[in-house]
Amino acid sequence: MSRGAVKMINFVHPELEQDFYWQKKISTSFDSQYFANLIDSTLLKPSTTINEIDKLCEDALLAKFRSVCVPPCYTKDAKLKLRNSEVKVCTVLGFPLGYTSTVAKVEEMKSVMAYVDEFDFVQNITFVKNSDFRSLENEYLLIVQSAKDKLVKVILETALLSAEEIYNCTLLAAKCGIHVIKTSTGFSSRGASLQDIEVIKNALNAYQQETGNVVGIKASGGIRSVDDAYAFVQAGVTRLGTSGGNDIIKGKLNNSNY
Repeated sequence: MSRGAVKMINFVHPELEQDFYWQKKISTSFDSQYFANLIDSTLLKPSTTINEIDKLCEDALLAKFRSVCVPPCYTKDAKLKLRNSEVKVCTVLGFPLGYTSTVAKVEEMKSVMAYVDEFDFVQNITFVKNSDFRSLENEYLLIVQSAKDKLVKVILETALLSAEEIYNCTLLAAKCGIHVIKTSTGFSSRGASLQDIEVIKNALNAYQQETGNVVGIKASGGIRSVDDAYAFVQAGVTRLGTSGGNDIIKGKLNNSNY
């Protein structure tokens, strides 16, 4: 490569091209309805019923959300409800604490592979706190390998990490082939912050400069309004995890806790 040449841009998963298209579209031409294209409409409370899952899917079809994110036990129901549509089915692994074994997370993934398009897994935060990055790398690699061609998002749980830990986890995750870096479960002491996104973005910019590979960012937890959503998108977020998607695209305040 000649001096000053620009590296080719490579989306690390085909789905990211659409995410980045809408992120740019919203950043340059604000319309609250556009946010539907980036929203993972989420319902993960422990008391979730099948009727609530049905309603989540019906709303997602009407709003044309990017995906629904549901507990593993409801993935088959969601897949049936959303058949023949463009709305993806997403589920969570090792949720919400992340300290189940890597083997358990992989088995959880395999058990629902037929019904799921995207996986959000909670990283083992104990590995980070013990500076055991070899075990963390092993977890990242095994989950990406086991997911085959499915989109994989790692949930860092940024509320529990320092800025340095967020940066190091992000960079390692990108190097291991994870497609999207996600901030939070929504079940910890806080959700996403713009400061978290800045740290994640800095790490991914360094990775992209080195490799040309583009990785996505998902903000989740505490997104209460279209203004919140817009601020995150402007900061570089390419997915929004929220249980208040309908309120957000209508310009209303989201008071949901999940």
